[in-house]
Amino acid sequence: MASPQRIVAILCFVLAIVLSLLSDQAQAAVMSIDYGAEWFKVGLIKPGIPLDVALNKDSKRKTQAVVTIRDEQRLYGSDAVALSGRFPHLTYSNLKSIIAKPFDDRHCVEYRHRFSNNMSPHPDRNSVLFKHNEETELSVEELIAYQFQNARDQAKATAGEDVKDVVITVTPFATQYERQAILDAAELAGLNVLSLIHDETAVALNYAISREFTTTPEYHIFYDMGAGSTVASLVSFSIVEQKEGKKTRKVPQLEVKAVGFDRTLGGHEFDVRLQNLLVDKFNEKNPTLDVRQSGNAMTRLLKEANRVKQILSANTETTASLESLYQDVDFKTKVTRAELEHLCADLLERVPNPIAAALKASDMKVEDIKSLVLVGGSVRIPAVQKGLGAVVGTQKIAKNVNGDEAAVLGAAFRGASLSKQFRLTKQIVIKDITVFPIEVIYHPEDEHLGRQPIHTTLFNEFGSIGTRKIMTFKRQSDFEFDVKYGKPVDEQDVETDLDQIAKVRITGLTEAMEKYKEDIQSAEQPPKVRVSIELSNSGLLSVPEASLSFQAKDSGSSFSDKVKSFFGSKEEETQSEEETAKETVQADQNQTESEKGEKKTEEEEKPKPKEPTLKKIPLNVEFIGAGPVAMSNEEKLIARQRIQALDTLDEKRRLREESRNNLESFVYRIQDFLYDDTVGIVSTEEQQEHLREQLSETSDWLYDDGETADTKEYIDRLRKLQSLERPITFRRQEYLQRGDNIKRVDSSVQLARVFVENILTNTPEEERYHTKEELETVLNHANKVDAWKVEKVSAQEKRDHHLDPIFTTVDVNKQCRELDEALMKLMKKKKPKVTKKQAPKNETTEEQEEVVVDNGKKEGEDEPVKSDQGQQQESSEEEHRKHDEL
Repeated sequence: MASPQRIVAILCFVLAIVLSLLSDQAQAAVMSIDYGAEWFKVGLIKPGIPLDVALNKDSKRKTQAVVTIRDEQRLYGSDAVALSGRFPHLTYSNLKSIIAKPFDDRHCVEYRHRFSNNMSPHPDRNSVLFKHNEETELSVEELIAYQFQNARDQAKATAGEDVKDVVITVTPFATQYERQAILDAAELAGLNVLSLIHDETAVALNYAISREFTTTPEYHIFYDMGAGSTVASLVSFSIVEQKEGKKTRKVPQLEVKAVGFDRTLGGHEFDVRLQNLLVDKFNEKNPTLDVRQSGNAMTRLLKEANRVKQILSANTETTASLESLYQDVDFKTKVTRAELEHLCADLLERVPNPIAAALKASDMKVEDIKSLVLVGGSVRIPAVQKGLGAVVGTQKIAKNVNGDEAAVLGAAFRGASLSKQFRLTKQIVIKDITVFPIEVIYHPEDEHLGRQPIHTTLFNEFGSIGTRKIMTFKRQSDFEFDVKYGKPVDEQDVETDLDQIAKVRITGLTEAMEKYKEDIQSAEQPPKVRVSIELSNSGLLSVPEASLSFQAKDSGSSFSDKVKSFFGSKEEETQSEEETAKETVQADQNQTESEKGEKKTEEEEKPKPKEPTLKKIPLNVEFIGAGPVAMSNEEKLIARQRIQALDTLDEKRRLREESRNNLESFVYRIQDFLYDDTVGIVSTEEQQEHLREQLSETSDWLYDDGETADTKEYIDRLRKLQSLERPITFRRQEYLQRGDNIKRVDSSVQLARVFVENILTNTPEEERYHTKEELETVLNHANKVDAWKVEKVSAQEKRDHHLDPIFTTVDVNKQCRELDEALMKLMKKKKPKVTKKQAPKNETTEEQEEVVVDNGKKEGEDEPVKSDQGQQQESSEEEHRKHDEL
């Protein structure tokens, strides 16, 4: 049996581990990624760190959504953009526009015309791949995962710890496949997605954080024109009552009423128009050349077009200039704002359309809107603001949010509200919507009779997300149904594969009907199949469960034994009042998923044969994605292995660069160090010259053979130089600190002597509470340290400075520490308490004279008197107090 001491030790160890884990959890951070077509931003919130944007390695608050992969090295942001002109086929940008799109989709066709990457159709998933080289093909999800990894690194550098929990923004018109692709990319990047959130909903959430509202709703439109698309989201803000158990409290609520959007109206379209203008001007000046034949030149022109567009937002004209654009021909031309607006006239006409669509869907007018909040980089274009002012009036255009960062900050706040690591003082209720209706298509069981497929709208256009609905079928055998968007998701209203969401297959029904045939036949009502269909807060559709239910007469334990292995959810569903021969759909938004864990008595559990009970038998659900299907587990495994290999190479490269930088900085530092006058005192000319030669040789090697050296060579050379430098540095440091070390020894010795001598001089021997042996021990220790100092200093003065010192800081620290500890032990010794005895009343003895007769004065008595011995004791206590203070 373990001893009590051992048990206590084990409990303390376990408690330390638990506290450590709790501490780690308490420090957990949450990040957000506002992933756009041209830029991405990273938000971060952590205990002790306020909600803010994480900086990238260039100390910028946003990063270009570009990745270049060259020589098995991934470069991001500005580094990737810098190489895009030289290696356009190895640089991947604007990936958001083609995520989860088929190869023949118009967006993919345009991408192939504008960029030089080698795109090919995916053989199995109805999406696209990039042929990076002869051996490697990359999916869009994997390329986005690289950028998510870069975002995670930014959050890690800011938080000082690894960050995995994330909320990612998506457009409200993102389809099931696009949302799933973002989730797959985040999974490959090692992130745990708490939720997806619509861009404009995140902006509205950030808007609501610092504002107060009333019970009367106020309406705002958040107009977001980014690089790839434009969205107008109409949002209401108000105070609503929320029940928390038996209590009710008032909380702010954000409710999205309607959304209007234009998938292709964005800053990138303006860039492409301007790029084409520059191309035409170059070809006009050089009739024999066609710059479109060069992918490098076209990439550089697109980059220049973006720069020119930004300048024209603040100026009426500027100059585009590129050296050696094509065939060693320089290019320079003037571009005016009027030219840009003329080129983009059709785009500018589309600017008000999302606002009109949102107002129409919500059955509201401009007068009902309090403000139009501008978001996104492209709203800075003067012509865009002019068009918006013409629709809502300039007085309603608001610029009271940070258009670049509001979405990422709102998403981070959303992450904090979903994480268990935070307790927010301000809770905001969010009610978001889906912009596409979702319908279920199924065939009646008697389809052979010629009946047409039945279309049932399950989630209406602009219906709430984060809800679950129940479909009820009257079926006798296994069946399947299709789920699709109720209207084309393509902006041209053309039906495509993107409209299909999934095929749902329900199995196990035929077997269950046969197995429980007798029980079903005795039921008062025909059996029903209930299928739960859920639209999550991330906007993803799923079918979590299906079950066969019927009212059966409980005949005792026999039935329970039959269905014991089939029982699943005990969730009760509200029955439809109208029962017909056709399948019906019903929504149960107030259903509960919690179960009471109360134990039943034997009487309650005893079956009642005559009373019918609802029996539920779970069925198998197979959710088969249609359209551009998600990545398979095998494809994810291959991508993870490739990511892991690249991560390993990145780490090796980082270590190599770090070791090279350490060696290079060491060479420069020590070369300057040798010019110090003190170095000449503590080292010989031969030692200095030898070190200079080694430094010079290493410097030459760094810029010659050292360019291709590996990490080990850098480390070995650094260690060799350090073996020559450290003895000199050590002697120099000791030489400079010697005077302070002597003073420190003298101070410790003096303090010990003064303390002991003060007690011996001022305190009578009979009143001391330190023994003579204790005082002599400390005094002898002080004398010993002093003698040690005299000996070492004397020997040091006779020793050459270029030799290792005898009187060192390490020895001084040891001697002083031991003496100080002995003195502190003596000083901390407490005076023993003196017990005072009070004499009995009406008695006068010799013992009575040793203490105070009375502590207070009684009526008719003289002042209390102290004896000579009492006064002597008080004086002794005062001396001891002074000694303790010393």
